[in-house]
Amino acid sequence: MSQGQKIIMTVLSLLLLGILLLIYSSPAPLDWSPSYEQNDTRPLGAKVFYDLVQKHPGDWKDSTIPPFEAIEEIPDSATYVFINDYFSTDPDEFGHLLNWVRRGGHLFVSASGISKVLLDSLALREQVFPEAFEAERIYTLSLESPMNLSQPATFDQLHRGEYFEWGDTTQVQVLGKINDQNSLDPEESKPNFIQLREGNGLVTLHAFPEVFSNYFLLDQVNKSYTEQVLGTWDLDHPVLLDHYIKSGKISSSSPLYLVLSNRYLKAAYFTCWVLLLLWVVFEGKRKQKAIKLIRPPENKSLEFAKTISSIYLNQEDMTQLGQLQLSLFWYYCRTQFNLYEENREELAESLANKSGVSLIETQGLLKQLTLLETKEQLNQEDIQRINEFIEDFKSKQTHGRNLQPAG
Repeated sequence: MSQGQKIIMTVLSLLLLGILLLIYSSPAPLDWSPSYEQNDTRPLGAKVFYDLVQKHPGDWKDSTIPPFEAIEEIPDSATYVFINDYFSTDPDEFGHLLNWVRRGGHLFVSASGISKVLLDSLALREQVFPEAFEAERIYTLSLESPMNLSQPATFDQLHRGEYFEWGDTTQVQVLGKINDQNSLDPEESKPNFIQLREGNGLVTLHAFPEVFSNYFLLDQVNKSYTEQVLGTWDLDHPVLLDHYIKSGKISSSSPLYLVLSNRYLKAAYFTCWVLLLLWVVFEGKRKQKAIKLIRPPENKSLEFAKTISSIYLNQEDMTQLGQLQLSLFWYYCRTQFNLYEENREELAESLANKSGVSLIETQGLLKQLTLLETKEQLNQEDIQRINEFIEDFKSKQTHGRNLQPAG
């Protein structure tokens, strides 16, 4: 991976970590989903209610098993309490519950929605307030004699306003009603808290489970309402609190589920995965020692020639350089034309014949070179003349030309 790619990966990773930290450090939005679970602190959880109940004197029992199993373990005089946004059982299970009630039990159900099996068995119908989904509608809850409230309880969150209806042949005791706060007519109140006798026992239905929620119990008047609802339970006998039929029930107890259900542990979990991915990218690959770059040797012949020439040019006495030029020219004649300079007269004629340069010009060249060769001291002007004579000869040469300069 190149240095640029590493930088890009690092920037992207830091950006991802920043986004994760921003998400999980920001306040979580308020969750209004119904739960009614005993350890749930959300607005519609029921931690406050269950903590309040445990402090109240009474024989309280918790049930985490199906109802048809639970009624086998409690006496017929007990109160069996169900609090949830929806209550539903199959016909066989409800048949067991109803038989237990007829033997003297008390079934208390507080739910916004109740299964048709239960309602049909008791000859009841469940309705909702007209235009029940108005977001700004506030409902008031009142209680009937002998219960009494100094003022109606209120609930200012979205609710459908469920209530019960029945025929003339059904004997029902109304314990409480619901109404629109803006309604000026008390006759518009609808029964949402009723009680029926079934054999030797009782069935109490309450259509507003929010009265047991954390949010509802924050208000003192609302708290008084809930306490009076609890007054319908016979605390001289066992009270069984159901935790099996719950919308907010935790259905998994695996370690991963417990980690992901907590926003802080969840943030730490995903941060560890990101860090592990970064380690794999940057450290998990096979490490290799950097290979040293070996460059080919540079050709410095030109620099060398310049250096040597500068040494000669900076000297006033250039005799040695002139002798070197002349020696190279005689060497050129020997190698190219097989001629030797002992007899200059014969050399001139042979060189003219083999080079193609006229005899007169060749004789003149040799004469000038011989004069310069016999000179005791050569200067810069002499060096230039030697070079000009030799270059002039080579430019006129028509035979035996070579590829390298002779002087």
